[in-house]
Amino acid sequence: MLYSTIVQRDRTGFDMIYEAAHEFEEMNAMEAITSCKFDMKKVEKTLCLVREYQNRLNIESMDLMEFSENFIEQYATDHNECFRLTEKLIRRIGTTITGSMKIFRKFCPVVRRKREGAGNIVPTLDYSRLTFRRYYGQFFGAEAYEKLVQTLFHEMAMFFYHLVTTLKVCKDMIRLEEEVMGDYERLKLIFEKSCDEVFHGVRDVFNTFGQVKLVSDEELEKRRKNARPMKEWLSKDYHAHDKRWLKLEGYILKLASGQQYGLDEKASVLWATNPEWGRQVCDIFPKLDSLNIPFKHSKKAEAQGKKGTYDAREMAYMVKWSGVSAMSEDGKEVIDERNEKQFYLYLQDHYEGEFLLPTWQAVCKERAFCYSQGISMQEMANSFAAHLPSR
Repeated sequence: MLYSTIVQRDRTGFDMIYEAAHEFEEMNAMEAITSCKFDMKKVEKTLCLVREYQNRLNIESMDLMEFSENFIEQYATDHNECFRLTEKLIRRIGTTITGSMKIFRKFCPVVRRKREGAGNIVPTLDYSRLTFRRYYGQFFGAEAYEKLVQTLFHEMAMFFYHLVTTLKVCKDMIRLEEEVMGDYERLKLIFEKSCDEVFHGVRDVFNTFGQVKLVSDEELEKRRKNARPMKEWLSKDYHAHDKRWLKLEGYILKLASGQQYGLDEKASVLWATNPEWGRQVCDIFPKLDSLNIPFKHSKKAEAQGKKGTYDAREMAYMVKWSGVSAMSEDGKEVIDERNEKQFYLYLQDHYEGEFLLPTWQAVCKERAFCYSQGISMQEMANSFAAHLPSR
């Protein structure tokens, strides 16, 4: 017989090696050494093999822990168009799994090629003496063996203990993924959070190149016609695509949502999570001159035929009122300089009134002054809202 050390790259293969590693016992190892007729040279070679793969396990388990930290909270991750989670995990600890199968293989009976059936290929885990619960010859404990053999028992026990711990992390991740896939509300939150993260890159593009169209009108219209209800695809597409897909798909989805409220591409990104409020903010732009906002006379304004320049602190208040900064769950301000700058540049592009807007640098200076005075975001937003007509 020939022993196959290949593990199926699916849930079945994963569970088989987990169960085999979980059932390791020192008594089995003692019985296996006896039944497989180990000499001291083979003990020494096996010990070297166990130590080699223990080192690989240490490295791969650390990588796995890092990978598992935020995997569940990411809607799309790298290379998931190629591999589903189980196969992805098996690949991440591939050397460890290969090593463990080689260790199991060391404890399979020796079969001479001339014997009947010697050409058959059989699974290693079915024939390894480490998976057999038979203790025929064990009247004494490990102390009856030489020091080198005792060391092998100890290091094998440590290897399989760490292997089970690592595989349990994998099993927990698979279980959590299945739980999340069945929870529509949680999936929706994960999707929106992941979209917000990739939108930072989109905002940087706007910041560098100004107003550009990242999606053609034809592509947007095509997606709108073929739109699927979110409940139909949210679970199916979870962890099934990479971040490039999320960047395009999420962007188109938010863009279409913004357009329902009459927002253009840039405004749809600025108010991706609340397009209805974004519409209300944009509606104020043509009404700024009627709000009695304080202004200053300046030669620059006069040279351009303007009545004056709006007060920079009032514009800092308006930036806070716009809602492009947010509040965390504990009530603290989440300052996003890119969002605030993008909003102000957007305002400059769309304001066509009789006053000049102060520079972004002047607004930042006044904003910093407000911070130094302990003025909260809500107080700044309320100061600008006081100019608005009561509803």
